[in-house]
Amino acid sequence: MSDKTEKNPKGAGRKKIELDKDMLLRLAELHCNWKEISYVMDCSVDTLKRNYAEIINKGQAQGNIKLRRAMWRNALENDHAVMQIYLSKNVLGMSDNPINSESETVLPWENESE
Repeated sequence: MSDKTEKNPKGAGRKKIELDKDMLLRLAELHCNWKEISYVMDCSVDTLKRNYAEIINKGQAQGNIKLRRAMWRNALENDHAVMQIYLSKNVLGMSDNPINSESETVLPWENESE
């Protein structure tokens, strides 16, 4: 807020809006977008970006960590095959296509009848 002056005895601009930071963090952890958060918090997106971007970015990062932890738990502790396949493709770079990545040619198949 600006200081009071002779020309403006009440101070310049509107009063700063104080929002519940815990609620902002929880909404961001759920990956609500800026517009949804602004609707719930009854303020503009510009206000959020100007005054609370750090909190929202932190909440989104915490949401990512929770999701990643759940994915690994599903894959390793619960032996969820689909999640194991997804992680092996995205983390380890594995593929279910039998293509040699260096030359982009199909690998030869060995037939048992030969």
